[in-house]
Amino acid sequence: MKKKISLTVTSLCLIFSMCFSAQAQIKYSSWAESYVTEALEYGIVPDFMKDDDLTKNITREEFCELAYLTVNEVSDSNSIVITYSDRETKFYDTDNKAVTAMKRMGIISGRTSTRFDPDGLITREEAASILARMVDVFDLTKFVNNDGFKDRKEISSWAKESVNTVCGMNIMSGIGDGNFDPDGYYTKEQAISTMIRFINNFPDEDSREKIGNSKYYVSNEYYRWVEDENGKVIFKLPASKYKDINFYSNGKKAIAFAVTDSTTDAYDIENGKKLFTIPALVAGTSSDKYIIAEKDGLYGVYDFTGAEILPVQYDWEYLYNEKFVTANKKA
Repeated sequence: MKKKISLTVTSLCLIFSMCFSAQAQIKYSSWAESYVTEALEYGIVPDFMKDDDLTKNITREEFCELAYLTVNEVSDSNSIVITYSDRETKFYDTDNKAVTAMKRMGIISGRTSTRFDPDGLITREEAASILARMVDVFDLTKFVNNDGFKDRKEISSWAKESVNTVCGMNIMSGIGDGNFDPDGYYTKEQAISTMIRFINNFPDEDSREKIGNSKYYVSNEYYRWVEDENGKVIFKLPASKYKDINFYSNGKKAIAFAVTDSTTDAYDIENGKKLFTIPALVAGTSSDKYIIAEKDGLYGVYDFTGAEILPVQYDWEYLYNEKFVTANKKA
């Protein structure tokens, strides 16, 4: 019995040593570390990439395997059923199951109807096209890159919309200097980072909050936005700037109060126009008339035009005694 346990321990040590050795061989740029770590945690990195040089260019087949694992992960975690075409089409130059599955999902296509070119390197605009189709499969909210790129005329006509979509959603970005480099090759670490960014575009859990009768507040890793009942985005704000958005009524309509680290910006939810800024955090409103601001345990009062009524230097009891609030204690 002891011998069996000893062998088991030895085997485990050997396996651990082999795993550590494999992990030690993986190579990636410093900027990609968090993406690679997260992708490994999600289980979307194909086995052949786990001891690979991720700074190298990725092939079309490798990209499909990475994308296929990503699609499976997000469909499972979000309880989404993927629809496959009834007809199973195959390419003569690959029998890779990930390629076949992605083709049946309508996400990828070949160089021709029968040739996929699995070992060919994937270009940035080809990657954008695949990622945009993944967005369509999961019906994610699309945002458009309004800035454009200096080399936009070099982007193929079939890829222009896809590039605008995935860059607008922060799934992909340019290479710097305002260029996208559509014909440039995509590296393995870049592909991994875009899969994580794709995952981050799924709405936060329970984030679709109803506002009034026909509008909703939704958020994900990159944006916070208001959409109508048909899913049309009315306006969006960057999550990198705003930690959250709260909605309060002035008695006539709801107003969005977007919270930064130290201030609150008010937006009209009908058109996304910025109305005013409160130089503190908004703790709430009172009687559809007053905006209660808070900073370091002290309170102030503003009206719904953003005009200061009381500076932020009073305690709650003072606000109650002066009838700015109706509760004698802050909830």
